[in-house]
Amino acid sequence: MSEEPIFERIGNLLLERLRGEMVPSVLNQEDDLKLTHPGAETDYRFGVFLHDIEEVRPYGPPSAARVAADTRRHPDRLLALHFLLYANRKVPFDSMSALDEMVLLESAMRAVHSMEPLEVDGQEVKVTFHELARNEKTALWQSLSSPLQPAAYLTLEPVRIPSTRIRRTPPVREFQLTAKRKGGDGK
Repeated sequence: MSEEPIFERIGNLLLERLRGEMVPSVLNQEDDLKLTHPGAETDYRFGVFLHDIEEVRPYGPPSAARVAADTRRHPDRLLALHFLLYANRKVPFDSMSALDEMVLLESAMRAVHSMEPLEVDGQEVKVTFHELARNEKTALWQSLSSPLQPAAYLTLEPVRIPSTRIRRTPPVREFQLTAKRKGGDGK
């Protein structure tokens, strides 16, 4: 397992894939596409922002993993990461036109549409579009102190976060069972 944080690896893999499709076709350089939040800085043209995380439990609560005969590791967490892809309207010198914004968004959506799953620690992470209702989009942009703007919303899942909590469970050495017959007639 790598020491680099998993969210950072996921974000960097997503950026790498987007850059592969968008640079140099619609963006001039790799620094034009960044992991950042809207309004954070103004020297990029297209932003990728992690806006929500939720736990995924497809089969109910996960069980502990056996590490050794007498050792168990607490269950890993499976998460869905929700990303926002947007054009930076605050790029310096008013160089972001409405047409530029449309071209960038279309390019990003094409890249996501044809994107193979990402691989992290031997696990596949699927990249899909996330449908949000208009009021959810509005609430998200308002929480970022920005007006609603066209954007692509993605979900990356499952992202496995391994537990570091280990517990020792001594093996059963002896088992004793006592049984009595029910009823008093002796049959």
